[in-house]
Amino acid sequence: MRRTPLAAAVSSRAVVFFVGYLAVIVFGYAGGRPPVRDFDNELRNLPSRFDARWYLQIATSGYSFDSHAAADVQQNVVFFPAFPMAIRAAAPLFGGGMAGAMAAGTVLSLLAFVVALVYLHRFTEDSRGAPEATIWLLAFYPFAIFYGAIYTESLFLLATVAAVYHAVRGQQARAAAWAAVAGLTRPNGLLLSVLLAGIGLRRSAGQPRARATALGVACAPLLGALAYSAFLWRMTGDPWIWARGHVAWGRTYQGLTALVANRYEMIANGGIARYLADLPHDALNGLGAIFVLATVWPVARMLGIEYAAWMLLTLLPPLAAGGLISAGRFSSVLFPAFVWLGSAVPARQLPGWIGIFAAFEALCATMFYTWRPLY
Repeated sequence: MRRTPLAAAVSSRAVVFFVGYLAVIVFGYAGGRPPVRDFDNELRNLPSRFDARWYLQIATSGYSFDSHAAADVQQNVVFFPAFPMAIRAAAPLFGGGMAGAMAAGTVLSLLAFVVALVYLHRFTEDSRGAPEATIWLLAFYPFAIFYGAIYTESLFLLATVAAVYHAVRGQQARAAAWAAVAGLTRPNGLLLSVLLAGIGLRRSAGQPRARATALGVACAPLLGALAYSAFLWRMTGDPWIWARGHVAWGRTYQGLTALVANRYEMIANGGIARYLADLPHDALNGLGAIFVLATVWPVARMLGIEYAAWMLLTLLPPLAAGGLISAGRFSSVLFPAFVWLGSAVPARQLPGWIGIFAAFEALCATMFYTWRPLY
């Protein structure tokens, strides 16, 4: 069982890193030069892309906040602490400094991905799905590029799958611990409470004490987020600055109707070819959102309505507040979609699906590592 997660993680990450490095050498950077460069060696610079810069800054210099800055000034308090603090703790093992932080962040991301796939394999087996297919499809999913980057995707996937796996098995202490990590990893980690509450209520029907314990476990992600909010309250005087700060990243509520109408108008006026040429990253992110939305109903039928509800709650608010920015990345951690897909794809078609996914993953890697806006 351990061989498939390891093989999928190693082979898929090797392809992504190779394609990313090759893209930098062959195509070069968007705009002709990278926005930042820490080393002369392009391979050593490869992990330093987009949000990775924020996590590395927190890991090396800590949190900072300027109360006099304008609302559109980006500040690192919007990034939750679990991942950058793990990098900070591990960086001395790799020599310290920025180089050590980069190495630590990359290694931690890769290790978390492997362990997450092990948990996902076990969960899919227990769910009577197709674990081998699920693992390979997730590993080569186009937006799985972030599982080797210095991003929170690997840790978040690990925390959510592990929490759910242990909750389903009634191992409440382990479930609570992993759930708290999820709440400390990303802002939407607190939404895992909905899924854990659904699992707990399903398992504890007619058992009042078991139900109380399960609902306590469901509070763990929320408590993790509240712990970070308490830290920010002491630091800035505003416990919700992590939520308000996302305005600086262009995340203001517009609604799903406006999102659909805007894209429809673009395509109606300029044609699909023009839309793809002008906003290729937007179109790719849109495919990630469509994939998740298309799997919601079959996931509800296979695993339960609580899984489908969690997927929708995780995806729809960012779409309403930020459009398709990062929609593909958000879709990559919604593991129930891949559990269903792995069971739905016939064995004879699996190589074809993996090949198509890998081709798009290579395209995403090319864009991401050459600093084109896919993040």
